Amino acid sequence: MTTPLSHPAIASHPDVPASHASQTGMPLQLASVTRSLAPSATLAINEAIAARRAAGREVVHLGFGEASFPLHPLLRAALAGHATRTSYAPVLGIPALRQAIAGYLTRARGLTVSAEQIAVGPGSKPLIYALLQVLGGDLLLPVPSWVSYAPQARLAGRQVIAIETEPDDHHRLTPQALASAYTRARQEGADPRLLLVNSPNNPTGGMFAPEDVEAIALWAREQGITIISDEIYAELAHGWRAHVSPARFYPEGTIVTGGLSKAFSAGGWRLGYVALPATEAGAQVMAALRALASEIWSCTATPIQEAAVLAFSPNAELETYVRRSARLHGYITGRLHSILTSLGVSCARPAGAFYLYPDFAPWREALAERGVTTSEGLARLLLEEWDIAALPGTAFSEQPEALRLRMATSLLCVPGGAPEIREALLWHLLARADDLPADDLASGETLPLPALERAQERLSAFIGSLGTPLK
Repeated sequence: MTTPLSHPAIASHPDVPASHASQTGMPLQLASVTRSLAPSATLAINEAIAARRAAGREVVHLGFGEASFPLHPLLRAALAGHATRTSYAPVLGIPALRQAIAGYLTRARGLTVSAEQIAVGPGSKPLIYALLQVLGGDLLLPVPSWVSYAPQARLAGRQVIAIETEPDDHHRLTPQALASAYTRARQEGADPRLLLVNSPNNPTGGMFAPEDVEAIALWAREQGITIISDEIYAELAHGWRAHVSPARFYPEGTIVTGGLSKAFSAGGWRLGYVALPATEAGAQVMAALRALASEIWSCTATPIQEAAVLAFSPNAELETYVRRSARLHGYITGRLHSILTSLGVSCARPAGAFYLYPDFAPWREALAERGVTTSEGLARLLLEEWDIAALPGTAFSEQPEALRLRMATSLLCVPGGAPEIREALLWHLLARADDLPADDLASGETLPLPALERAQERLSAFIGSLGTPLK
């Protein structure tokens, strides 16, 4: 039986060698690029946890990063009001939405963007894949990075060039690390022309400091590198570090992507956007993107687009909702970070989104005595013996022996009970968000979060069972 933690490869028929199948004309042969393609680890573990819970197990779900607050009533009404808009929309998005997104990026990110620079798609994930298809060159990718970047690049025929980062430096991306990876790739015959960055970051929860953003952008400009800046978590900064886009410093060479899923808790709506540079080259990329999209998804669902116009337009109620969501995500993530560090676990302080990336290397010997020598083994041990779901570092391109896990906190605020009770309690939490401490979690009133308390109990018991960590 396979599990998402073993991340199995899709193989050809087990009884027929690939070479023999080719000679005999066996039907349903896989393309070579898909023979080692595994399901997305994040989606796979979510399905596995659902099955585990259906079997009666009470799992602490730290494996899936889904913003879980109720959809705002204004967006519900907007979607209902446009339910009869069943005609195909323009491939790049309806004009009103493209204009609204451009205005939003100008207000919120300090970018100079026009509607002509915006393309809308069914989520930022397929848009990033489409960009990797239409842009030339191989991909520079920091390690660790989100689970789908590297597989998408390989599916697009791009070589993935790992940029190693230092755990002791909170996996900070530096021009020195970029230059080293770039030089090595050139020497090995690769053609690095793309750099994909993500801030706030999945899996670490880290964010670029402004000076780091500027340094990375200037390095990319000097080398003629195109930056794809995945800013899907930009609205979920925790408050102690501001989000700064590389496009502020390198507008002619930075492509910005984002969407509705995280800030508005609307992942299932599948609406994303891309903002291209206002250059002739940017216009050429837009034309190629439009052509590719027209052959794959035709357009993003029209009612969703119509409703999304409101989300990206100035609106005090929605802005309050997003601000409170960000504050709650920051509070819950900060609470779990405090729990882990109090237990002696090394874990960088999160600055945005709802992720933590703890390192269990100090317990390497104790874990090895239990047969655990990899992050996959560690994640499996936590799930099978402690009912704690987390993703292994290998899912984020880490080496197997690195004993780091990605823990998502976004589902720790979800209470039990009937759906209507859960929704009422979540609205109550959002209403209290403005009173939460921004920096000192020990001050102020502690919110009742049963799932977080269960996580604390089980993590404490697990770490206690490992004994004293090695220095």
